[in-house]
Order: sequence, then structure tokens, then C-alpha cells
Amino acid sequence: MANRPEPEIEITQPLVRALLRDQCPALADLPLRELSRGWDNTNFRLGDDAIVRVPHRQVAAPLVLHEQSWLPILAAQLDMPIPSPIHAGAPTLDYPWPWSVTPFFAGADAVGHTLNNPANTATMLGTFFRQLHTTAPTDAPLNKFRGCPLVDRAASFATNVDRIDSRFDRDRITAIFDTACAIPPSSEHVWLHGDLHIRNMVVDHGELSAVIDWGDICAGDRATDLAGAFMLVPGHIDTVADHAGADDAAWERARGWAAHFAVVYLAHSDDDPIMERIGTDLFTTLLAL
Repeated sequence: MANRPEPEIEITQPLVRALLRDQCPALADLPLRELSRGWDNTNFRLGDDAIVRVPHRQVAAPLVLHEQSWLPILAAQLDMPIPSPIHAGAPTLDYPWPWSVTPFFAGADAVGHTLNNPANTATMLGTFFRQLHTTAPTDAPLNKFRGCPLVDRAASFATNVDRIDSRFDRDRITAIFDTACAIPPSSEHVWLHGDLHIRNMVVDHGELSAVIDWGDICAGDRATDLAGAFMLVPGHIDTVADHAGADDAAWERARGWAAHFAVVYLAHSDDDPIMERIGTDLFTTLLAL
């Protein structure tokens, strides 16, 4: 297996403080501490109510612009809270890419957290899908890794399967992926979160309370997002489906996308035990269905 990508720029507290003083002085003196470091962005907690989201890889820079452009629009159509930017930061002489200040949502990611009522959460998730997966405008961003025909990810899937530990049943996960690839691809062009794993779903006091990290926002096949249901509420997929507005073919494709994500997480998580856990649990869920 392998590690996640290395940061191209080290995002430090002094750097973030300087960005705030330059462009957002009203918030610049609030307490600041590193909150998380993902594949593409470093996030700092700012005071009690905000997060500073700063890319540490160039590939994430246009994705932050997508969040800044589109999340205010999507927030208006969703009941679920999302991190529509409070401030859209611009590059400076000391930092080359856009960055954002977004709301902070109380709670923690859904990894390892028990839901009070999984069936109710499944209803909420299905409603979120129905409200989000509306026809996107023609200028909505596209993503060659998400929302595309699943067969386009076949070469990547095979590479990642070869990387995962032999204790995982590679043949069975490949069969799930291949079956989904045989489903005719969708031509729909609907809004997608694009990266809907349970690290990007916030749970507060046992309830799903927000969906964060929209860097992969794009338009395409809703099946990419539906895969997230197999991570959050695997025992209540039918309830999600009752509210999501997706047909049976979309759910078949979603199972293939879930297989794809499971091997991605496993193949690139040597230094990230949380993503390894997500990949392992998802792998096990799919083989049990």
C-alpha cells in the first residue's frame, strides 16, 4: 500500500495568521489552532465559530475556487448545513493559492460515532441527496475522477486492487466493481458533493448535522455520492433510496463506486489509520450485502 500525498507547502499557524491579518483583520486575533490535515487542505480552528481552510497542494487550489463560487448557491437549496465560505481568501506574495474562512459545525466526523437513530439518519441522508442532486448549470465544474462513467476508473481500480493486502478478497470486490461497470452509464448532469465519505459527514450528539469538505464538488452521475450511504448507514440503504430520488440502476452503479472508494482508501492509507478503517469497514460491508 502507500501513503497519502505529501504537502507541497507547509501550512503553519504564522502563515495563516498573516493571511487573516492581510485580508480578514476583523477575525485575525481570534484563537487559532490546527484542526486537521487532509490529502489536499490544512484546516485551522478560528475562534469558536469558524475554520480557515488552506490548500497545501496546488491541485486543490481550483477546488477551493469551486467551493467559493458554488456553495453559497447550493446552501440555499439544502436543509443540511454546509460550509458556505464566510470569506473568500485570495493569493498573496507569501502564499500562492485561494483559501477560505468557513463556518465551524459542532460535533465530529462520523467515524466511530454511534447514531441515535440510523433509520432517521438514513431518511435525512436520502433527503440531502434529493435536494442536492438537481440539474447543474452547464458551467458547473467537471471532475474526471468523480461523476464520470464508472468504467473510466477501471484502470485505477485495478492498480489499487493490486496494492491492497492479500487478506482482502480481491476477486469478490472486483466482481462487484465489474458488475456495476456493466450497468449503462448515466448521462445526467446533477450536482455532486464528490467525496462523500464519513470523514466528511459531521455527527453531533448522535445526529447527522452537517456535510463538509466540498473540494470535489462537480456535476455528473449521482451514483458517486450515493456510495456514501454504504459507509454511514449500511443497514438502511432501502430507507435512503426511498427518499433520494434515484433509480435502481443508480444504486447498482453506487455499489461499484463504493467498491472503488474502498480500495482507494485501503491502497493509500499506510499513514492514515482512520482512512484505513473506513476502507476496511466499507470493504466488509460490500461483501456482506
